[in-house]
Amino acid sequence: MEEEKALVVAEKLDVAVLFTGDGMDRILKEIETKAMAHVPDVSTDTGRKDIGSLAHKVARSKTLIDDMGKDVVADWKKKAKAIDEHRKTAREFLDDLKARVRQPLTDWEVIESEKKAEADRKEKEKIDKRIAEFAEFNVHLPFFDVAAMTDGYFDSRLIIARADFEAEQKRLADEEAARKAESERLTVMNAEMERKIEELAKKEAEAKAESDRIAAEKASWEAEKKAEQERKDRKIFEAQAKENARIAAEKAEKDRQEREAREAKDKAEKEAAEKARQEALKPDKEKLAVFADKLMKAKNDLMPELVYGSPAYPILDECEHQIEKAIKTLTKKAKEL
Repeated sequence: MEEEKALVVAEKLDVAVLFTGDGMDRILKEIETKAMAHVPDVSTDTGRKDIGSLAHKVARSKTLIDDMGKDVVADWKKKAKAIDEHRKTAREFLDDLKARVRQPLTDWEVIESEKKAEADRKEKEKIDKRIAEFAEFNVHLPFFDVAAMTDGYFDSRLIIARADFEAEQKRLADEEAARKAESERLTVMNAEMERKIEELAKKEAEAKAESDRIAAEKASWEAEKKAEQERKDRKIFEAQAKENARIAAEKAEKDRQEREAREAKDKAEKEAAEKARQEALKPDKEKLAVFADKLMKAKNDLMPELVYGSPAYPILDECEHQIEKAIKTLTKKAKEL
């Protein structure tokens, strides 16, 4: 049955060979050789069925090989799971055994760690105390510098620090006493200086009062003098302003009379010129009026009677309109001359 459905037989396939090395390539080559050995014939129904059957066998070969691979992988997964379980058991057992074997060393390390922590604590307290002792004498050193000191070196440094501190305190006390004495001396000097300043200020105040009195008298005299001068200046200014007003009024009156005379002369000259012009244009006006009358008479005498609606009526009507327009223009222009 397998030979009918596929180009390879499952019982003849060795899984160990098929999925390792070049086993797969040899099987695929074998399938390809069998498939390509067939000579296709599409001209007959049997030939076409043979082609379809061969293609189906190739597909069945693919399914057969793929299923075999799935079975192998499933078996490998079961074996791998069993191995992982054994590995987990071994890890847990041996981790516990390692802890039990090492317990004495672990207990010793804990005790030693506690001893070291206590020793470190006591050493830190000792160093902190020494730093505090130095600080009492205004000496501030880093922690590790103090930690590096031997007991003898610490004692000698502390003695030096105390001596320096006491010497500095004495120097500061001496300076404070000197500052206090100087302050007292300056206080006395300031008091004496303030007394002298008050006396000087009193004298200056008296001098200023006298100066102010003299300045006030001077200011009063200058103000009175200024007021008198202003009265004189105002009288002179008023007289000058009055004179200027009189002169301005006379000049304005003279200018008015000259302007009126000039305007009257200009008006007379213009009227005479206009009269002369009108006299000169009178013949032209008369000629224009006569011509306008002649045009009106000619229009009335010469314009024929035409029946409304005749072809010549619009032409004659336009000519009559133009003559009347010319007459009006002549009459208007004659009046404007």
